[in-house]
Amino acid sequence: MPLTKVAELLTDVDIFISQHSLYINKLERAIKEGTPFEHKDCHSCNFGKRWDELIAPVKEELPEDVRAVVEEIESIHCEFHKVSMEIDPCNGKKTDAKNLEKMKDLSTKLFQKLLSLKRLISKEV
Repeated sequence: MPLTKVAELLTDVDIFISQHSLYINKLERAIKEGTPFEHKDCHSCNFGKRWDELIAPVKEELPEDVRAVVEEIESIHCEFHKVSMEIDPCNGKKTDAKNLEKMKDLSTKLFQKLLSLKRLISKEV
């Protein structure tokens, strides 16, 4: 049953990946234009909401190898949003470019972990 919940989340992995890319693009545009940006924490974005609904309740029941990847994904995802909140497009700072790069790196790591979770789950389900 817990693995089924993970598999359910992963059916939309492409959507979540594209939403994170759009998040970065919109933040970059807001920085360029100096306009406000609505930041979201790791529980408020679509991925985070879905994660909290499907994965958080069953995390402790997952096989150890799957749970390890799940915990890495959670950590990377929350770090992504934490870094984004350090950027205020209306008040640019020297660290903004560095933080954007860090977000892109975290996003890439997140995508890789999600895809490795998908491969892991496909073997077990």
